[in-house]
Amino acid sequence: MKKANVKMMIVSLILIATFQATNAQTSVAKVGYFMDNAPQKHFLNPALVPTRGYFNIPALGSLDFDVRTTFGLNTFLYPGVNAGDPMVLFMNEAVDANEFLNKLSPENYFKLNNRFSLFGLGIYAGTSFWTFDVSTRWNTELNAPKDFFRFLKLGIPDDQDIHYNITNLGISTELIGEASLGASFLIGDNIRVGAKGKLLVGGAKIGAGMDQIKIDIEPNNYIFKIKSEGKMSAYLAGIELTEDDNGAIDGFEMGTPGMAGLGFAADLGASWSPFSFLTVSAGITDLGVINWNMTHNKVAKSSGEISYNGLDDFLNQGGGSGSGSGGDEEESTIDDQLIKIMQFKLQDEGENLAVKLSPTINVGAEAGIWENRLSVGLLYSNKLIPNNSISELTAMVNIKPIHMLNITGSYTLMNSAIGSVPSFGFGVGLNLIVANIFLACDYVPSNLTPQFIPIDPVNTNVQLGLSWALGKMKKKN
Repeated sequence: MKKANVKMMIVSLILIATFQATNAQTSVAKVGYFMDNAPQKHFLNPALVPTRGYFNIPALGSLDFDVRTTFGLNTFLYPGVNAGDPMVLFMNEAVDANEFLNKLSPENYFKLNNRFSLFGLGIYAGTSFWTFDVSTRWNTELNAPKDFFRFLKLGIPDDQDIHYNITNLGISTELIGEASLGASFLIGDNIRVGAKGKLLVGGAKIGAGMDQIKIDIEPNNYIFKIKSEGKMSAYLAGIELTEDDNGAIDGFEMGTPGMAGLGFAADLGASWSPFSFLTVSAGITDLGVINWNMTHNKVAKSSGEISYNGLDDFLNQGGGSGSGSGGDEEESTIDDQLIKIMQFKLQDEGENLAVKLSPTINVGAEAGIWENRLSVGLLYSNKLIPNNSISELTAMVNIKPIHMLNITGSYTLMNSAIGSVPSFGFGVGLNLIVANIFLACDYVPSNLTPQFIPIDPVNTNVQLGLSWALGKMKKKN
């Protein structure tokens, strides 16, 4: 049996099992929390209001990308053997296995969250501020344990025993449409309260991967064991999965798109200015749940086991042609069995699913001087993810030389998720009377390639917005 062919077959099947079912909640940048010219800061706290109202330019009103990884480009690319040689992948024999594996975490992930504004409107009615927004949320996460990369790098040696236990390997993605209506009201002279209701429409929710792949190989004893368990759950309306003659999923057919889930969420917030130079505020966003309908739920599973113990067992159970020579017939038999145990087959196990959103708490304080043209702010955020809350404390300096221009710099003093990843951020809000341009980035990557690809692990949130500027708040009599 050729070990290289078996290794490549397992890798291919793992990747196919992980990704084939997917071929078919994010917030705005926190650096804008204290910026007067940040139109969408009400997504962080519904009580917060910008200097002017806004009308989002379709498709450009607000583009938000949140990217988080445990690895960077330097995890997988290494210098060539000789000076001037091109970079090589971690799979290259010249790359030391320990050097590569030591850069990995026990659990490695790539997360991409995106909010895309389809329509946005914020208007003042006296001292009240009303918002209506329609947007989409797209959240994707890829998980790969360290043992998966260990298998890729070390493979199946010819002369030594090796054991792999690959768990929690998979990908999940969801697409949600959101329509929100919010309002912020001034109470007295120095208190403002806000609330927002959100209608959530589920377009798709897919999770696929291998719960466990256990590989135990002892070449000298002809012991060869592979056990796999995988699952795919997809909530899709208007898409049907297709099967081959053996009942395994082999593709999909598009129909009329529909709604696979429905939910509701709310944001609440308040701000208070006890003095003209000081404002304190607090808010909580994404208090809600979305229910996915079992009518649109497709469930598929993959499980099986190959086990050869000793040469006789290997030959008698179809592991070879009977001669133990390792010919093509042997390889075909092994490959066929690997394909069989890792194929996904539909199950009659659809169910309703209620998923709570992960609320985020934001608490801030801002103090200004020189008629608030210069201010410092402190923002505490806590994203309440079950069993894995992410808390952070960010200091900001806000410069407002003229009402048309806001510039903010930030530095994260504490973050329970990013470790040593660079923690500087910036924001620029330019109000040109007829238009508002906003650009912000939390955690600016500092180590980039000439093509602007991050070299180190990434933890960043980028927001870009372009909108028409509307009227200001009318002062009380």
